Amino acid sequence: MKQHLKGVLYMAVAGLLFWLFLPEKYTVNMPFQFANSLSAEETLERLVIADGFSMTGYADKLSGARALAITETGDLIVSRPNLGQLTLVFADKNADGLSDGNKLLLKGLNRPHGIALHHGWLYIAETDAVLRIRYDAAARKFLGTPRYIIRDSFPGGGNHWSRTVKVGPDNKLYVSIGSSCNVCHENTPKRACILQYNLDGTNEVLFASGLRNTVGIDWDSSRKLYGVDNGRDLLGDDTPPEELNQINLGEHYGWPYEYGRQIADNDFANTKPSQLKTSAPSHEMTAHSAPLSVLFPKHNTLLLNNTALVSLHGSWNRSEKSGYKIVALTITPDKEIKQRDFITGFEHGGTVIGRPVDLVEDKLGNIYLSDDYSGRIYKISATKSP
Repeated sequence: MKQHLKGVLYMAVAGLLFWLFLPEKYTVNMPFQFANSLSAEETLERLVIADGFSMTGYADKLSGARALAITETGDLIVSRPNLGQLTLVFADKNADGLSDGNKLLLKGLNRPHGIALHHGWLYIAETDAVLRIRYDAAARKFLGTPRYIIRDSFPGGGNHWSRTVKVGPDNKLYVSIGSSCNVCHENTPKRACILQYNLDGTNEVLFASGLRNTVGIDWDSSRKLYGVDNGRDLLGDDTPPEELNQINLGEHYGWPYEYGRQIADNDFANTKPSQLKTSAPSHEMTAHSAPLSVLFPKHNTLLLNNTALVSLHGSWNRSEKSGYKIVALTITPDKEIKQRDFITGFEHGGTVIGRPVDLVEDKLGNIYLSDDYSGRIYKISATKSP
C-alpha cells in the first residue's frame, strides 16, 4: 500500500513539473465551484457596479441558467440546457424586489439554449433544430404543442453546441451556429456562421461566415446587427482578442484563416482562398474573456445611449483569469468604440464567484442578468438620471 501511495505521489509531482514547463499557450485555469458558494447578498457585497445603477438578487436556485427572454407581463423565460428545460421565472408583482417564484415551462428538449419571443410565438433553439409554440403570457401557458420549423438543416453538438435564435427588426429569424472545433476546416458551411430564415423556418440564407462562436447578437437603434465572437484557444494568454463585429449580409469574418484585425493565423493562413475578402472587427476585447451576450438597451437610453452591454463569461485558457464581468461599449459620434467596466467583482485574485451569461431588458429599462455559475438571476436598475 505504501509503495502504491509513493508511486502516485511521484506521478503527481512529475505531472506538476511537466505542466510548469509547458508553454503559456497550454495554460488551463478553470473556475472551480465549491459547495459553500456565496449567498446572493454576499456576492453583491463584492460586486462593483457603474455609477447611476444598482443591482439586486432577483431569482435563485436556477442551476445552469443561460439565455433569457422577457414576456409581455414581465416574467422571464430561462433556458437550462443541461436539464433540457425551460423555466418560467415570475415577475415581482408584490414589489419585494424578488421574483414571485418559478415553474417548469417545458422539458425533454435537446440542449435548448437560445430563446426568443415575438408576436405571441416562443422560438426555441435546440443544438440541432429550432421549434416554436404559441405562448399566452397572461395565462403563463402554451397554446398547442411545440412544432419544429427548422430541422435537419444545420449540425448539432461539437465543441460549440449552443445555438442562438433571435428575431431581427426585419422580422427575420437569425440562428447563430458555432464551430465544431477550436480551429479547423469545417465540412459544412453551416458552422461558424449565422443563418437567416423567414419566421416559419423557410427560405434559409447563409447570412454571415467566419464567426467562430458568436453566441450573443443584437441590433442597435439604427437596426445594425452586432455580435460578440469568441476567439480560438492555445495561442497564449493575450492572443487572439475577443471581438465585437458589425455583422452584414454576405461578409466573412476571418475564422479560421485570421483573427483580430485580419492577422493571419499561422495554422491556417496558407489555406485561405485567394479570392476571399474578410471583415475586421469593430472592437477588440481581452483574449479568452468569453463574451456570451450583447445588449443594446432600448428603454434605458439616457444613461446607456449608443451603448452595448457585453457579458464576459470568463477565461479558462489563460494563466491569469480574464473576463468575469460586464463591460459597456459606447459608440462615439465619430464611430469609435470606448470600453468601460459596468459590473466587476465576479472574479478577484483568481477566485470566481459568478459567471455572467445573458442580458435582457424590460419595458421599464430594468436589465436582468443570468449567471450559470451560481444559478442566479440579478436585476440591474438605474438609480438616477444622467
